[in-house]
Amino acid sequence: MDILMILGVFIGLLILIMIISWLIGVIRSKSSHFIKPSGDIRGKALIVYDPGFTGGTRTAAIYMAEELKSNGYEVTLAGVRSAVALNTSGYDLLIVGSPTYGAKPTGPVETYLNNLKPAENIITAVYALAGSEDQDSNTIMAQALEDKNMKVKLSTKFGHTVWGAGDKNKYSQFIVRLL
Repeated sequence: MDILMILGVFIGLLILIMIISWLIGVIRSKSSHFIKPSGDIRGKALIVYDPGFTGGTRTAAIYMAEELKSNGYEVTLAGVRSAVALNTSGYDLLIVGSPTYGAKPTGPVETYLNNLKPAENIITAVYALAGSEDQDSNTIMAQALEDKNMKVKLSTKFGHTVWGAGDKNKYSQFIVRLL
């Protein structure tokens, strides 16, 4: 085989892997999951996320949900494209997370925030996973919520590797600061 054929096969496989990753992300962003604490319920939290290509934002949401559960919260984890994500009524907390692509949140997260009709008196927070210091997509998400007259109590950018969310403890600390 000549070099062009090998290069063509390699590029084709790379494109196939990217398409499969994207499809998995779309499927994950349409799902929702409910978590109840074992004891008394202190409050209800909705965590909305776009898993992105690596699933790191979803992993971070799961870590946050575990911390909320240990603090007595009933938690709904909702992909940004799920039907559950738009209904914020009955929740005390709303947390929105996005990976950072092109120094901003993903298109589905921006669409979600633009279409959101927030419940009154809900405490909000946003987080973003970003690989570089100059990528502040969390501030873009916070501004979108503040434009809807929602007070954002906490806005954080977490650095990460392309392989996932990283250290579980930093997400637990995010929740501790939020509560």
